[in-house]
Amino acid sequence: MRALVAGGGGFIGSRLVRVLLNNDWIVRVLDIQYGELVDCKDNLEFFGVGSDDLHGGVADRNIVRQAVKGVDVVYHLALNWDGATWKHEVSLADLFDVNIRGTLNLLEEAKSGGVKHFLFASSTAVYGDGNVEVVDEESVCKPELFEGDPGPAYTIMKLATERLCLLYSSEHGLPVTVLRIGYVFEPPGEGEIHVKDVVQAFILATLNSKAYGQIFNVTCEPIVSTRRIREILDWKPKFTTRICR
Repeated sequence: MRALVAGGGGFIGSRLVRVLLNNDWIVRVLDIQYGELVDCKDNLEFFGVGSDDLHGGVADRNIVRQAVKGVDVVYHLALNWDGATWKHEVSLADLFDVNIRGTLNLLEEAKSGGVKHFLFASSTAVYGDGNVEVVDEESVCKPELFEGDPGPAYTIMKLATERLCLLYSSEHGLPVTVLRIGYVFEPPGEGEIHVKDVVQAFILATLNSKAYGQIFNVTCEPIVSTRRIREILDWKPKFTTRICR
């Protein structure tokens, strides 16, 4: 089987690429940089590396056409959101343009190229209101209410992109699956779901007809760190230690 991982140089994408390779998939990567795949780039076919972040990569229809041609599955994890700092030094108009246009490029080429399955990485942040205790896939999305990083503009963009993907499912018959992913971590770190579990969710959904046209939340029980417990309890140590030599 052949797969294209758009955004394959990133945190989740690179780990998905490695699992696919280990399962004897032929993998292409569409990204503007090698990212975390530098060590295995000789085993992959890359598209878009070194291209401009606002006009290259998924935003370049010609690059996308070459990358999608002949693949069975497209994993869309590509995201241009001004880096991990979320400072929006690039205008929101440009950020929305490159992400929405890039998704449309992937969807159009997947549709015309006969791709068997298109999987999109969304976010549980689209639900917006963090005060709701129970959230499932049928819950109302209020992305404008999302607080904190990466901000409501990001969650609005994610939800809009989801809708585009599902439109191509309902209108054009493209098998699409949306995975709404919680905050991802890899030890040492804090978050809602381990990156290995996220990758496993993608693998389980791939080419599974029951997943076509569906949205899935990909998360687990929140992990409360020792530091957070101390904050909640306003705990302070009652003794100090010293190193004995």
